[in-house]
Amino acid sequence: GVEVTYRSVPLVRVSSSTRICCARPCCHLSLSIHPKSVTMTTICKGVAGVSPAKHAALRSYGPAPFRPISVATRSFNRQRLVPRASADPQTQPKPAVSPSAPVEYIEDTEFNISKVSFGSILTPAGSFLLVYGFGAYFALLPGGDVSSIMLVYGFPMAVLGFALSYAQLKPVPCRTTKAAFEQRAAQCTDIQKQIREDVTRFRYGDEQHLEEALDKIFKFNKAGGIARRVAPVLTGIREELVEGAYSLVLEFESSLEMSKWEERQPKFQSFFGPGIIARLDKTDKGMDVALICDGSGAGRTGKEKKDVLPPLLPGLKARQQD
Repeated sequence: GVEVTYRSVPLVRVSSSTRICCARPCCHLSLSIHPKSVTMTTICKGVAGVSPAKHAALRSYGPAPFRPISVATRSFNRQRLVPRASADPQTQPKPAVSPSAPVEYIEDTEFNISKVSFGSILTPAGSFLLVYGFGAYFALLPGGDVSSIMLVYGFPMAVLGFALSYAQLKPVPCRTTKAAFEQRAAQCTDIQKQIREDVTRFRYGDEQHLEEALDKIFKFNKAGGIARRVAPVLTGIREELVEGAYSLVLEFESSLEMSKWEERQPKFQSFFGPGIIARLDKTDKGMDVALICDGSGAGRTGKEKKDVLPPLLPGLKARQQD
């Protein structure tokens, strides 16, 4: 059904063939809607109590003679059938809002020797010395005088390189916005700095990044905890500003329910504190844990957190390195 105006005479809403009347007492307008056409017909007939002269005057101001309106599809001819505009300005169509500009990330150009894979260096170097030493020892290659030295150094280098390549844990990607990079030195806490440096370098012997922290928070294979096989996996980090505050976002891939994460939100905040607020954001792959600076300045001592030493005697508190 549609609501139309025919020559400034409002018509009622119709959805099938019907008979309606215009404003003239002597004229009737018949509107028929078919799948592929719309037909309007005006019928003029006498009215009881109306003189012939008055009847002729009414006909002169009446609707136009019969003329069918045909359309090729169900959509009506907008030149002849004009939809009535709503008087409420709130119902008027609003212009489309342009999407926000994409966030621009900058490359991390900070160099650190820990970001270099020792396995990728020792393995080819040791293999080269080992192969060349064998070739020189059997006189297949020149340098027989130093073949023994190549074998002595090449064999352990190759073995150590293979072992490091097998045990290494690759760093996760770190994305940083320009605004967050500028505020990093002024707002970043010591623990946020330590997390960023630990997960963006090669580690050896660990199964995953932040393994000890996640074990303390989720209690793997313990009462009230979760199974280790469903443990969240850190896949990346990013630095950004949240309402002007520096934020380090940990991107986890996980299949845990939202309730499991919400139960441990205070543990994230206390474990990675002080001076931060932990916020959880659900993603398609898992969960984003944002560590946002609270602006109090707590946790900014300028020193790295030292390892905890065992107590001198049973029952005493653990010692902290100076």
